[in-house]
Amino acid sequence: MSNDTPAAVPQSSAWEDLLEVLWAPSTVFERTRTRGVGIYLLLLTGVFVVLVLATKNLLQPYVDANYDLQVIKMAEQGQKMPAEAVEQGRTFSGYFLLFSWSLTAIFSGLLGGLVTWLGAKVVGAALPLGRAVFIATLASVPRVLSLLATAAQGALVDASAVTSLFSASLGPARFVDPVKTNAGLMGVLASLDLFTLWNVLITAVGVSVFARVSRGAGWMASLVALGITLLFTLIPAVLA
Repeated sequence: MSNDTPAAVPQSSAWEDLLEVLWAPSTVFERTRTRGVGIYLLLLTGVFVVLVLATKNLLQPYVDANYDLQVIKMAEQGQKMPAEAVEQGRTFSGYFLLFSWSLTAIFSGLLGGLVTWLGAKVVGAALPLGRAVFIATLASVPRVLSLLATAAQGALVDASAVTSLFSASLGPARFVDPVKTNAGLMGVLASLDLFTLWNVLITAVGVSVFARVSRGAGWMASLVALGITLLFTLIPAVLA
């Protein structure tokens, strides 16, 4: 009769998991294989809401520039807006964008979970949808750092030099003129941002651990998921 006993699964709090997933995603996913996603969604949403409210003034140059870019693009298509409508739209668009940022964890978890599940399906990895949502939720943690990086830049840069949200990107999209560049190409360049690639890495590890497949298969599933997400950017750009 063997005296071997199963190794105890290390216990951790949800806060510890959310921090450690940034540098040790494999360890985090191994010990959270049976945990529910609810507490993580709740905590992350709280973090995003607090950060958006606390850094609103620092984010404002990017919020305004994002709206101005939309107005310019519409004018190029012959849809010039009256001055009064522009100002009203600026206010509404600003609040909508800040509200959307506050719900980043929910959008990333649910929609990201769906495309992660599809990506796993494509590569033949057996991954339940609930586990895919869990992976996508934890993979959204780098977006907290992205928001902080944007706010930090908002405190340092000259607002007149901000031309769009891409001006805060830590990737190639930062160095491209968004007015002269096709929206689809801008979406692809934005996906090469540091924090987006960090998200892809965590997703790849999560698929590998939960579906018990190789890291290579996890990477393929994660890249397929990224490709599906990009389609939602490319298709409207092509049809425009």
